[in-house]
Amino acid sequence: MNSYDFSTLNDKEFEQITRDLLNAKFNLGLQDFKAGRDKGIDLRFSTKGNDNAIVVQAKHYIRSEFAQLKHTLLKVELIKIRLLNPDRYLVVTSLQLSASQKDELKAGLAPFVHTSNDIIGQEDLNVYLAQFNDIEKKHFKLWFSSINVLNTVFNNAIEGRTKYLMHKIKEKIPFYVVTKQLADANKILQDEKLLLITGQPGIGKTTLAEVILLERAKNGFEVYCVENIREAEDVMSIDNDKRQIFYFDDFLGANYFEILSVGKTENQITSFVERVKNTPNKYLVLTTRTVILNHAIGKYEKIYRSNLASNQFEIKLTDYNIYEKALILYNHLYFRGIKKEFYESILNQKFYKKIIEHKNYTPRIIEFITDNTRISSLNPDAYLQFILNNLSNPKEIWRYSFNNQIGYLDRCLLMTLFTLGDGSFRDQLMSAYESRLEYEKVEHNQIVEANQFDESIKILLNGFIASNLYNSVPPVREFRFINPSLTDFLIGHVAESYAERKSIISSVRYIEQLSRFDPKKSIFPLEKELQGILRDRISQSRIVMYDDTSKDFTETKGHAILAEALCKYCNEVNIDAILLKHLSQVSFEEQWFYLSSKIEYVLLNIGDAPQAKQYIHENFFKIIEKLLEAAYDAESGKLIPEFFRLYDQDYDEYLSTEEGFEKVDYAFREIMGSIEGDIKHDHKNATDIDDVGASYEESNDILSDLESHLFPHFIFLDGKYRLDMDEDDWLRATSKN
Repeated sequence: MNSYDFSTLNDKEFEQITRDLLNAKFNLGLQDFKAGRDKGIDLRFSTKGNDNAIVVQAKHYIRSEFAQLKHTLLKVELIKIRLLNPDRYLVVTSLQLSASQKDELKAGLAPFVHTSNDIIGQEDLNVYLAQFNDIEKKHFKLWFSSINVLNTVFNNAIEGRTKYLMHKIKEKIPFYVVTKQLADANKILQDEKLLLITGQPGIGKTTLAEVILLERAKNGFEVYCVENIREAEDVMSIDNDKRQIFYFDDFLGANYFEILSVGKTENQITSFVERVKNTPNKYLVLTTRTVILNHAIGKYEKIYRSNLASNQFEIKLTDYNIYEKALILYNHLYFRGIKKEFYESILNQKFYKKIIEHKNYTPRIIEFITDNTRISSLNPDAYLQFILNNLSNPKEIWRYSFNNQIGYLDRCLLMTLFTLGDGSFRDQLMSAYESRLEYEKVEHNQIVEANQFDESIKILLNGFIASNLYNSVPPVREFRFINPSLTDFLIGHVAESYAERKSIISSVRYIEQLSRFDPKKSIFPLEKELQGILRDRISQSRIVMYDDTSKDFTETKGHAILAEALCKYCNEVNIDAILLKHLSQVSFEEQWFYLSSKIEYVLLNIGDAPQAKQYIHENFFKIIEKLLEAAYDAESGKLIPEFFRLYDQDYDEYLSTEEGFEKVDYAFREIMGSIEGDIKHDHKNATDIDDVGASYEESNDILSDLESHLFPHFIFLDGKYRLDMDEDDWLRATSKN
């Protein structure tokens, strides 16, 4: 028998389960009433002789004491009971009650309570639930107030990230409102094995996905929260009887620019979808913003042709009716325990209608306006204005808290985390923050405490950022923004503030912190003055690489990364000398696989840098041959002839030499092998021959295009490329083609 403490139910939900259980147990037809002042009645049973023949009071006291229940019943409710004069009065409470406590209440409520059995506590309700399984199944949120259920859930969350997620979901369950969306989404998942939840930011995509995961974990599924498809492939069991569900939140990335550089990701996603659909007991749940998915479908044929679009389950604002919106609001008011005067101000003059009928209503805004950390200092009138302001400007829900509820240096820490891509491990975040603090001390005369990092973390934790400890050796702590809408706000804040951009650039510690300034993403301008500051920081060796301790990192890679950064972020200032310094320290003796894209960017975007250009001219063929060795995709291969053109070299002449031809031919065959290898990997479990054939046809088109770039005056014949063929050769080639 499950043991529930009913802590995931609000008072109205507790009243509803009380009604269902008493009706089933005692064969009654208890009436319940709309929310409001109950005059001593939560439920009642009427007869011809007495409208109040049986009166039931449901007292849902979460984490309260018996003394509070006793005081309320004997000092407040008893007065109402005497006026009602019922034939029988029942008390139902979520508190655990001893026999002596029941007897004490029975004596105090006499003669309306006939026996101590009419005082029904938590233990009695659990016995009733065991007797009536259909009622237990009906009340979804109830399940997650059971220790047995939660132990099952956490045991089925396989790795650290997922266990952390399941704990966070458990905390959200009380706020959840069961709507038709849950049944509809579950049906798609069950029928198709794939569920893609889309919708606007803050509409409830992630919450719906998380509730589905919780439900599946309760029913014995292993749950995996993955950050990329490779992770899911690595843990998918070959045992067809093992039930597994994979969850990939925001799988196309938080911003459209991430789709533009997705590379092989669409292949991995669509192939994994097929693998899931063709493997018993395996399921996949993904979420993304609607606009992001539409861009991806328009751009990538594989995603367009895949099952992703057909299994899309979009949550729209219109999917929530007024009643459901009111329940979401009520749950947040109830479980967050906001001040009584705030609660009454929302009820007075039916202000709640302005909330639930507002065109910008979303669950995320309700979460925000009921957060005690943001509203505790307000008075009731200011609180109502706070609600209206955030409903009217939903993208600005963080502005008040950011500007008024945390200190200046705490805001600096948030900005530092923002530059690290919304999430960072503790050591890197601390190092980057310390660099910002040094800048603030010198430029803005800020007084910095010795333990400023830890103090700021304490203030920001759970209000602005969340923390997760990974059980690695040694354990590693990660910090992330608590909500994606905070990132949206900070993007707007930085875009509007030249001073903030200057502070970021002037204190940047890691090259990765510049990502949001990437010109391809077009999020923030990087003015000429800021480019000069950044160039000088690079010149003074004040910027390092985030991953400079990884096994793949070398000094050569570091110099290539810095050379790329100079061309990418400092193209309006003179970078010639510093660019030459870093280019000249890129070793030709090392493998270039991990840095070839950096050198390619430099070659394409070098700008006005005569010394660096001269160095490239002098070492052009060394550079080209390293790029040919490292070429791994068609786009890299197609750049080779372009580099010859840009740097006034004769590609045809190079190709006419035996050594040059062999190197280009080697690169082409390596790229061809890489593409074929990807297809084999992506389709190793495929059953749709047409899909496999389409992939090979697509790869042949790619290779044919690459071939025309690399060998513009050649034709493939007898396993070799031939140039200057005689008539017989041409006839043989034509007949074979």
